[in-house]
Amino acid sequence: MSIIAPTYDQVLDLPASLVRTVPADFIDENGHMNIGRYLELGGTALWRRCQDELGMPADYITTRGLSTFTAEHHLTYVSEMLEGEEASVHVRLVERSAKVLHAVSIIVNTTQQRLACVMESTTVHMDMTLRRPAPFPDDVAALLDAGLKADDMAWPAPVSGSMGVRRSR
Repeated sequence: MSIIAPTYDQVLDLPASLVRTVPADFIDENGHMNIGRYLELGGTALWRRCQDELGMPADYITTRGLSTFTAEHHLTYVSEMLEGEEASVHVRLVERSAKVLHAVSIIVNTTQQRLACVMESTTVHMDMTLRRPAPFPDDVAALLDAGLKADDMAWPAPVSGSMGVRRSR
């Protein structure tokens, strides 16, 4: 399946959760950024947004006994990133249920002003004592809902269609 990719300018409607210059150690034998580094950048940006804006700060595990686990990823590569180029990662929340968040981390090459990669993910909210899925607390759920509303852009979220929030029947 292919995604409907937003334009570079559309992605900039979302704030950057992470900005990073591609260092030499991100480059593989093909002379461009290694696939694992796209996952690293996308995951770090989503984690930062959860910590900074969505009520799950760095001490979330120790103070509340809660966290999130990634359940699934889907990466779509659009253009390569080279050493020294600047990447910015823009996280768009797509949907949530009581225990699951579906989001995309859109990586753009700001040096070349083009889309580089879309990392789609689902994360499951976890009770770390039981190590089982648990509902988002009311305060976190309210922040997620506000984030979903803020991320409701005029352009469709670049999702694969192969994953997302599954609803029980």
